[in-house]
Amino acid sequence: MITLITGVLALTLAAGPSNTLRQHFLEMFARAYFPGRTGQLVLVPQQGDFITRPDPYYAQMHGSPWPYDVEIPIMFVGPAVKPGQYSMPAAQQDVAPTLAAALGAVMPPTATGHVLPVLRKGSARPRAVMLVVLDGMRRDYFDRYATLMPTLTALRHRGAWFTQAQVNVLPSNTAVGHSTIATGTDPSVHGITGVSMYDAEAHRRHDMYAGCDPKDLMALTLADVWLRQTAGRAVVAAQGSIDRATTPLAGHGACLTGGSRVVSASYDAPSGAWHTNPDCYRLPDYLKDVNSSELWKVSDEWMSHRIDTTTAVRYSALFPAFEANATIAMIEHEPFGEDSVADLILVNYKCADFVGHKYGPESEELRVTLAEMDRQLTRVLDALEARVGKDYLLAVTADHGMPSIPTSPDRRHFVPAITDLLHQRFDPEKLLVTSFEPENCQIYIDEDRLSKLGLTLSDLAKFLEAQPYLFAVFTQAEVARAAANPADLGPRVSRKAHSRW
Repeated sequence: MITLITGVLALTLAAGPSNTLRQHFLEMFARAYFPGRTGQLVLVPQQGDFITRPDPYYAQMHGSPWPYDVEIPIMFVGPAVKPGQYSMPAAQQDVAPTLAAALGAVMPPTATGHVLPVLRKGSARPRAVMLVVLDGMRRDYFDRYATLMPTLTALRHRGAWFTQAQVNVLPSNTAVGHSTIATGTDPSVHGITGVSMYDAEAHRRHDMYAGCDPKDLMALTLADVWLRQTAGRAVVAAQGSIDRATTPLAGHGACLTGGSRVVSASYDAPSGAWHTNPDCYRLPDYLKDVNSSELWKVSDEWMSHRIDTTTAVRYSALFPAFEANATIAMIEHEPFGEDSVADLILVNYKCADFVGHKYGPESEELRVTLAEMDRQLTRVLDALEARVGKDYLLAVTADHGMPSIPTSPDRRHFVPAITDLLHQRFDPEKLLVTSFEPENCQIYIDEDRLSKLGLTLSDLAKFLEAQPYLFAVFTQAEVARAAANPADLGPRVSRKAHSRW
């Protein structure tokens, strides 16, 4: 695995990392603390170690605060943009406020992000804004694989590129990242603390955005704000390859009082079709009969891997064309650029995440996939220019990164083994742990059971932190105390913290 400790972080580690980094990571979790949703224990694996599930599609798993999971691209391209490399810190929370400013809108007071200094004074409003979230796209891919991605590389060179862009909340995963990008605010405000949570009242796991339901999102999105400001005249279309990415980009749609049923298409892996939540959004007729099963009609293998199911095909370089075709269909069929009101197209482009999870950032499979994603992005941008000319603003970012393949098998750790470890030590009846999803970096504990056993969360945290693969384990109370001091967690302070890296 490539060592990613660099710069000031390396100096910090040399000087004694534990207290400084522990506090920094605690602040990242605190920025995502939401009462009733955050787990009772939150975990930080050691750098180079990660926790995953026993699933061949998830050989690698993100979610941590280490550079490979939090160093992301942020760039803006268009006539209204001042090009160049910007060394100032930038975070996901800054994307929506910057796009809103370009549109002549203002995000609500819930936004914790800032307008980045990339817009030309007095520039004309764009006819369209496109936001592309490259799912699982580490920033170093832009250097390592630059020649494989000529379109993205050219955009980087003629746009505004942020060299220090970081995810500054934990966990670093799809649901949290897309929600933070879409709302311009911290998870402690928008309420999405992971891909799932444990509902203690219903005694079951609750998946965020299941069925494209936006009810868990507690803050307005860029799409919501722009629809309100334009009285529903703006065309807003969102598309993505998993519900927890598509839904926050689309916003609340008609499920917000006074809202509009925006176009939204999310990939449904069991069926291979595009679907949506018709209460909130509109799935266009031109996408209803499209199915990913068409992708393996010529061959049911890709790079010697079987891809002949609607789930498996996502983990191949065949899938970006399927994603791009849907985006292009939206651009060509919806009335983009037909009036003076700027339109929005918001895209989750996910294949780098799928392939990265299964094969890793250094794999040939990922190289081939990134090259294909770049080719398909070229088609998308050509389609957009055919509708609105070059008078559009493009923003490109990512929700999180991806760890490399571990240097040894014992650096990959599985949720069932960690759960068993806790139960063997504290509860042979195996009732203590109620839910544990690895990308959430959170363990949900039955606190009634904990009390019955005469234990505290600190007992569990201390035991877990003694394991060699865990850097830190915080209790919910520790995270809540840190979150109770918002002055210590404000965007400017948080940027100073993550700029150490």
